[in-house]
Amino acid sequence: MLELDEEFYLFAGGRLLEGDWPFVGVWDRKPFGLFLLYAFFHLFGSYRIWAYQIGALLSLWGTAVLVRRMALTVAPARGAFIAAALYEIWPNLAAGEGGQSPIFYNFLTASAISLLLSNLSRIANNAALRRKIGCAAMLSFGLAMQIKYTALFEGCFAGIYLLWLNWKSKSSLNATLKDGVIWVTTAVLPTLIVFLLYCLIGHAHDWWYANISSIFQRGSLPLKETLLLVLKISLVITPLLFCWLVRAPLKITFTNEQKNRIRFLDAWTCASLAGVAVFSPWYTHYALPLFLPLAVQTAPLWGNQIGRGITLLITLIGTLQGQIILWKHYNSRGNKAVFSQLEHALSNTGKGCFFIYDGPAMLYDTLPYCKLSTHQFPSHFHLQSEENATGMNPLSELKEILAKKPEHIITQEPSFSLENMAVRETLYDTLNRDYTPTYSWARKHRAVVVYTRKAALSP
Repeated sequence: MLELDEEFYLFAGGRLLEGDWPFVGVWDRKPFGLFLLYAFFHLFGSYRIWAYQIGALLSLWGTAVLVRRMALTVAPARGAFIAAALYEIWPNLAAGEGGQSPIFYNFLTASAISLLLSNLSRIANNAALRRKIGCAAMLSFGLAMQIKYTALFEGCFAGIYLLWLNWKSKSSLNATLKDGVIWVTTAVLPTLIVFLLYCLIGHAHDWWYANISSIFQRGSLPLKETLLLVLKISLVITPLLFCWLVRAPLKITFTNEQKNRIRFLDAWTCASLAGVAVFSPWYTHYALPLFLPLAVQTAPLWGNQIGRGITLLITLIGTLQGQIILWKHYNSRGNKAVFSQLEHALSNTGKGCFFIYDGPAMLYDTLPYCKLSTHQFPSHFHLQSEENATGMNPLSELKEILAKKPEHIITQEPSFSLENMAVRETLYDTLNRDYTPTYSWARKHRAVVVYTRKAALSP
């Protein structure tokens, strides 16, 4: 039972196969391409969890191969190998052990950056080749944006860099404008195709609100919670960031050609950092895109004795800490046995609907699905910050769901600091009156509780 996000992606992918379109029948603000990817994994039926985990593993490995290829342009082979290993190790420290979206789109980002990096000297003075390679790179970024829109920042960096090469090579203004239009069009093409598809089915507004508008309506977290999240994400990033920043004090040297590549890599790293910095709240898994450029930046340290020691020490610490975190997650988030108990608790009284207020969304995917709402992601109900950002009033929507008298309701106890207390109080008014707890799984700080309608328990 991994991250709630990927549990929901798999469920939404399955609903897409059943005709429930994202943003219409299943609401979230992630791009259509992510749900299409998980719909593919869902085709594997009872093996779908294996399928998406294997898909994530292959994406991680493929990205690590590209990290090594990029690192080889500025560092010794062993340094490049360590950089690739660090990219595979570090996601475990940031909730990336499963199928979070950056695990997949980082491969597309790495493909685009690797293509540009390996051809920097060639495209600098060849306008036709620059246009061709630029299109391929921008298409990769466009596909990445259909997995998560934060790839936009690195895509903008690549586009600006290509335009700068045009200016540097003294291309005419007309040629530069033409290239810019071509590259921008190529980058937005996948998203434009999806938007036009939603226009054809009569849901353009639904797509626009979910993909563009809603993120700006999400509320901010309390300062204390924000600072705690910033601290957590900073602790995860700092070791790799240190490897990048310590390069100058260690006086790592480069050839003239490598210096050009290093400047490109530095600019890319800054763009990636900016992409993470602007999107709050800074949950730990928001750091996953940063591991790609920062891993590449560790490779040059191998050219210095102190640098080698630093990278080896960080690799060792990251490996051990990552395995400790995985072990903790296995025990704190639930395993197959716990999930089977939850399934049994929801299916031992009949075939009534169930509603997940706060709990594992994967239950929607593994048990017979009964649609109570178009908003199935639990956080959209119980997080205060989402109250005005999902296109529905969570309190009104909850009342409509409760009026349908679901047989089971899954929640977590006690409440927590970021919760929408008005919604919770309304829920528990009904739970205390009409429901009784029939299953509880105690975690370290909170318990997952299944409430069953009293009428369903009557003989």
